[in-house]
Amino acid sequence: MFRNGNAMKRICFVIPTLAIGGTERQLVQLMHGLAPDFEMTVICTGSEGPLADDVRLLGATVYALEASSGWNLLLRRRIQHIFKSHRPDIVHALLFGFDYPAVRAARKAGVPVVVSGRRQLAQWKKTRHIRLQQRANAYVDSVITNCEAAAKFAALQEELDRAQYCVIQNGIDADAYLSDADPDETRLRLGIPNNRDVVGIVANFSPVKDHALFLDIAGALMERREHVHFLMVGGGPRHKEVMRTVRHRGWADRFTRYTASDDIAELYAIMSVMVLSSKSEGSPNAVLEAMAARRPIVAASVGGVPELIEHERTGLLIDSRDPVVYAKAIDRLLSNPDEASAKGEAAGVVARRDFTISKMVSLHRQHYLELLARHNVWSR
Repeated sequence: MFRNGNAMKRICFVIPTLAIGGTERQLVQLMHGLAPDFEMTVICTGSEGPLADDVRLLGATVYALEASSGWNLLLRRRIQHIFKSHRPDIVHALLFGFDYPAVRAARKAGVPVVVSGRRQLAQWKKTRHIRLQQRANAYVDSVITNCEAAAKFAALQEELDRAQYCVIQNGIDADAYLSDADPDETRLRLGIPNNRDVVGIVANFSPVKDHALFLDIAGALMERREHVHFLMVGGGPRHKEVMRTVRHRGWADRFTRYTASDDIAELYAIMSVMVLSSKSEGSPNAVLEAMAARRPIVAASVGGVPELIEHERTGLLIDSRDPVVYAKAIDRLLSNPDEASAKGEAAGVVARRDFTISKMVSLHRQHYLELLARHNVWSR
């Protein structure tokens, strides 16, 4: 345990919510690993979300501020009040570009170490967003990103020294994505015929995931292959629009939409190929999950995806937005099951070697300790 005298060192994470999502799950896994070493608190600027119960089981305190927007600068006073009473040694803000209230409050409250986070290539940011982030960066000691692509993009966008960014890749419990369930029973439950290859996508229905491209890929693939079915896993605001398009094109019997849940491993198990069609990505958890499940992957070569997939060895990377190019790559894997299996097996090896939770936790712990030492916190 990291203590100064009898006091365990304290860390406070600031995040919009502990809803079920990739960033939120990564945080919970990080906290599990850090629990023996740090006293932890989480501030949710919005609602707390269902993962808050998992955090409390670790002995952490959760505050939910119910703010409607990350732009609410009154948040600073409320967060600063918590910091003054809790007195963390480290604040780590994961606020997706709106961390100014949190990091400024941390400095005003005398927090020794302030860390920010970047988990995406924020191409959506306008000038006002970038200027606010640049103001926030004046208060931070380090910015942790989950891929080199995000670090390079943020350094250029925010005009901050690349040395300020620390890359720590996501970690995954790889074996949790292997299933013992009977694939035929899973297909029966989902209404997917046994004679069809299943092409899947695991992604929230948001514009950046580009389900419109996925539908065009499906159309191009159906022109090449008769016995193929498409499984879309995820929730999000645009799923009704996407399903309307599916019905309008007369494909209702070729598509299944399923909301991700605890049986995600069973869903990966029936996929012949997993597709990522995103316009932009940081380090997508769905790719790591599919790798862990030993599924062959055809993925857009965007953001940090090439840091996860080695083209032709653990999957196929696509530089084009042409659906026919994707369809040809998918068709190649479906037509060559030995090649597809070899790529899936190689991906599984990499997931278990390079992207473990223990490695992710260890690198965070090491970075936190270096920052604490830099600020002589051990003498407090």
